[in-house]
Amino acid sequence: MAIAAVIVVARPRRGTSSRARSAEEATVTTPTADLRREPSSRAPVAAVLQAGARVEVVADHGLWVEVKGAKGLAGFVSVESVERDSDREARKRRGSKVLSFAPVFGVVAEETPIRLAPFPLSPRAGTVRRGTTIAIYGVDHAYYAFKAGDGTLAFLDSSAIDLVPRDPREPAIVSDPAKALKDVSVSNVPRAEAPTPEMSSEGVPVEPAETSDEALEPAVLLSKVDPSYPEMARRSGVEGTVVLDAQIGANGRVEDVQVLRGLPLGLSEAAAEAVRRWQYRPARGRSGPVPSHKTVRIVFTLGQ
Repeated sequence: MAIAAVIVVARPRRGTSSRARSAEEATVTTPTADLRREPSSRAPVAAVLQAGARVEVVADHGLWVEVKGAKGLAGFVSVESVERDSDREARKRRGSKVLSFAPVFGVVAEETPIRLAPFPLSPRAGTVRRGTTIAIYGVDHAYYAFKAGDGTLAFLDSSAIDLVPRDPREPAIVSDPAKALKDVSVSNVPRAEAPTPEMSSEGVPVEPAETSDEALEPAVLLSKVDPSYPEMARRSGVEGTVVLDAQIGANGRVEDVQVLRGLPLGLSEAAAEAVRRWQYRPARGRSGPVPSHKTVRIVFTLGQ
């Protein structure tokens, strides 16, 4: 079963001139929305509407909509800050089908706004933080469909997402039981900017330690444990890089590991668990061994 290639969504045509239409009920979707006296970002703010506030949209004005709110409030808000009830109902109907597809996974590379329709200037509903792993259910031009925190269909700009596999238009990530699993290669790679990476006793490149001001010599990797490749991730064909921050004690043991950038299906956990068992020659300062930090990249790849 393949994931949906394209989600067909009708896009409203928003002109630059005022366009009156029948009044429609709507909801503020952004955390706050400035209600301005004129359709301009330079116009005075008459009130600040909170997320969830109910308004009545009475006309479109290009990048702005004219609304009426409770207690006689009236003015203009950005088109990105409100969703009409009719649009929400249509989105819920689409979501009941789209969110039933088998997903692929992605990692948010840069913080990006959540859109409630797959086109620019559509209503926004918060943001997704960098490093978040998401399930992707479909693609519509430059946007990926995913399930928002409230369980409804929403969209993210595809340019801000790293996909695993690369393209959600490929078949669903279900293994063929008739084929043998691929070989696995897991490696620790240095930052590209490191001019001369240090080598461990096992010939593995390691990154220079990010040490305290007292450190004169960086920590050096002495022994390592390769991460296991979680079976679900392996069978699903998930590959990629997990970036970790390892806190190394003055005794050379890894005392804490933080995931800076993760992968789904247990890969982040497998990488962190392995690095916790690594042993370093500790960084040294003027008075002896000192604690330090090291950035570690674990690359999970499936052999050909």
